[in-house]
Amino acid sequence: MESRPEYDAVVVGGGPAGSTAAYLLGKSGHRVALLEKQTYPRVKVCGGCLSQKSVRFLDRVFHLPIPTLRREGLLDFTGTGYVLYIGSSRILAEDLVEPLYFTRRDRYDAHLARMAAEAGAEVHTGVEVVRVDHVHRTVTTSDGEQYAARVLIGADGVHSRVRRSFPEKIVRPKRWHGNLGWALELAIPRKEAETLANGNGPIDLDANLAKPHLILAACRWGYGWVFPNSEAIVVGLGGLLQKNGKGLRDLFEEFLKTIGFSAFADRRPAGFMVPLGNYIPSPAHEGTVLIGDAGGFAGPILGEGIFYAHRTAELAAHAVERHLTCAAPLAETYTTLLRHRLIPELRAERVLRDFVYGCLDARMQVPLAAFMRATNTRVIDAVQGSRSFRGFWRDDDLHSAVW
Repeated sequence: MESRPEYDAVVVGGGPAGSTAAYLLGKSGHRVALLEKQTYPRVKVCGGCLSQKSVRFLDRVFHLPIPTLRREGLLDFTGTGYVLYIGSSRILAEDLVEPLYFTRRDRYDAHLARMAAEAGAEVHTGVEVVRVDHVHRTVTTSDGEQYAARVLIGADGVHSRVRRSFPEKIVRPKRWHGNLGWALELAIPRKEAETLANGNGPIDLDANLAKPHLILAACRWGYGWVFPNSEAIVVGLGGLLQKNGKGLRDLFEEFLKTIGFSAFADRRPAGFMVPLGNYIPSPAHEGTVLIGDAGGFAGPILGEGIFYAHRTAELAAHAVERHLTCAAPLAETYTTLLRHRLIPELRAERVLRDFVYGCLDARMQVPLAAFMRATNTRVIDAVQGSRSFRGFWRDDDLHSAVW
């Protein structure tokens, strides 16, 4: 077995979380290895929505303002409004004060990995980690190579091998699976969608397929979405796995008919799991920390993952930096940052999620619709990051720098 020199940090997983951590630590002068089992550009099933808090993060941390994101081809579409349904009833159709952006993950992930490499990280693609040794802080790959580091960072997604190597008392499997989500998604070429959409469903999509549509109650404790891209229309359906059970493909086909896309019912959607409030409160063990989907960090209502991948990576990188340079305790520093700067927000969003979907389960659509009309501006602000889900107060420091 070939043994590589020791790194300051080995990051397992080269999505937005892993690339952000590698970028920040590489910029700080640490020797970092970023291990990604696929090669770029890689296919990643994802709606690709970038909220304002995500684009502000990209500007602040990666120095990628909107004009640069456009120039680099990382913004595929701009949504200036949205439409919200409960079942087949249109509840809201509003313009947005600040737009939502949509990206293609193959371009997005590859660009951030390149930036990590330019910052000094060693990026190794086609490298699958098959074993994690927390005692010796090493990972072993499928071809028998071993990477050793002072710190390990698990950024390898919802099926994380790094997380699966953690003790059960940290992961708390019952809680993890109780809030684990599922999703099915289909990218339909825009020209086909415009030509074959029959408009016979109870939900009437906007004529030019330019607005994001969210459809609550398309499944239990979840929602359906129609997201516009420049070359495709991304249609998806997802919710809590334990609330929906079997027959997910049938649910998806029914959803396609509901939005007038029955012509595409014979196409096979891509399926994936997604965190929906099952974040691990203390995602650290020995010299290893978890970030992004690997630690269950995603928005409990919409399953927004890109921002939380970036933000947990930033918090973890700061904790690792303090650990490497000042011998600060890694687990305590990281979990303290999470408890002060992230988990209260996720907890508040989960409370709102339980209220909304609890009302739908109880068939309280009319009072729920009234509530959503009354609070829609504040909820959108919270999704965009200019307000907190905790009481919907304005909090300009909610996503501020920690470095």
